[in-house]
Amino acid sequence: MKKILMTGCTALLLATGAYAGGDIANIAEVEPYVEVQAPTETKQFYAGLGVSVERVNSHVFPKETVTDITGRVGYDFSKYLGVEFRGTMGVSDGDKLGHDYSYGLYLKPQYPVTKELSIYALAGYAQSKISFDNEVAFNGIHNNYTIQNGFSFGVGVAYKLDEDWSLFVDATRLIDKSTTQVEGEYAIKVDGVTFGFVYHF
Repeated sequence: MKKILMTGCTALLLATGAYAGGDIANIAEVEPYVEVQAPTETKQFYAGLGVSVERVNSHVFPKETVTDITGRVGYDFSKYLGVEFRGTMGVSDGDKLGHDYSYGLYLKPQYPVTKELSIYALAGYAQSKISFDNEVAFNGIHNNYTIQNGFSFGVGVAYKLDEDWSLFVDATRLIDKSTTQVEGEYAIKVDGVTFGFVYHF
């Protein structure tokens, strides 16, 4: 009887060891745990500041170059489309012409060429004030300035320095307005190139 009990215990131990060994083998085959990082949240709001060089042209005086400061705030709906408000303030005038201000609201299609580099376009509506050295006739009215509204557009490039900061350079036509009166054609045009930085938050 003693031998039978010992034989039974030995068989039970061997069976238990074989079962446990099977579990260990299965555990060894399990893939190691890999921590998955959550995707970085895209920052949709931004604000920026830049220096602009503008070319101002009127129906009376030849083209002149002036310097402005441009601010911009915007919101990116996605990496392909955003909306932006821009305001430009003149800081220097030419001999006969001055660009007092421009501001406008733009739709901003954009395309990420690489992780850092993107290109964009601007299309919207803007208002500009142009001052003259002396009173001139514009649309039959004699004044030393004119305020014009109309379609505005541009193209640009942005380069991301990190998650918060980026640089940009763009070219815009702030205003291109012309009308025909009895006295002839009257026109005003402002083109600009702006270089600056943007903070994303």
